[in-house]
Amino acid sequence: MGSVGSVRRSILSLVAALYAVGCLYPPVTQPPPDEQQEVVIPLPYDLAWDAVNAVVKENSFHVQAQDMTNGIIEAVGPRFTLHDADCGKIKSVAGAYTAEPEQNSSSVYNFLVRPRGPEASIVEVRATFNSSVSVPLHPATDVDCVSHGIQESNLLRQVLVEAKKTRRPEYAKPSGSTQQQAGAQSSAPAPRPPSSIDKAGVQPGAPTSTGGFSLGGNFKLPAPPSQ
Repeated sequence: MGSVGSVRRSILSLVAALYAVGCLYPPVTQPPPDEQQEVVIPLPYDLAWDAVNAVVKENSFHVQAQDMTNGIIEAVGPRFTLHDADCGKIKSVAGAYTAEPEQNSSSVYNFLVRPRGPEASIVEVRATFNSSVSVPLHPATDVDCVSHGIQESNLLRQVLVEAKKTRRPEYAKPSGSTQQQAGAQSSAPAPRPPSSIDKAGVQPGAPTSTGGFSLGGNFKLPAPPSQ
């Protein structure tokens, strides 16, 4: 019995040691500085808002929330990689290695647009990366990974490019020939409305009437008096 108990204690000690060895160390990467997550573009607020939305659409992000009054867009991006964020390290019996994002990892980009005077705007991008991480002999753990700032910089460069081609719609002015034609039409005399004679359909050569008296037929005007 003593030997059996000794073996059992040895197994339990080994499992406990494996649990102690298999652990997750949190990310050590520092978040990107503010200047790496914002940019000033030479557009008024409404056009800056249009430029950011164009970039969101270009990247096929799924918009979860949008508030133009406060300049906020929350959009979900595709699965991220170790190139984009640091999810920490895992220590096991095989040694320490970098934690890999799982297939269900998610990236969320928060855009903030703010006016900076009448002709400029500030655009900020804040990225949040999350993934479950598998640690040996432990259940999977959700980890908030720390961004390297790479995706934020890429998106801000796209915003700058989009800002250069974002303009207000221009309305074409009428050409000179069109204006002349319009002026000629307006100066032309208006057509004369049909008179009662026209409506009656008087035939050419038929006697006309004035005040109800015929000026044709046998009626003769009196001769002028002699001097």
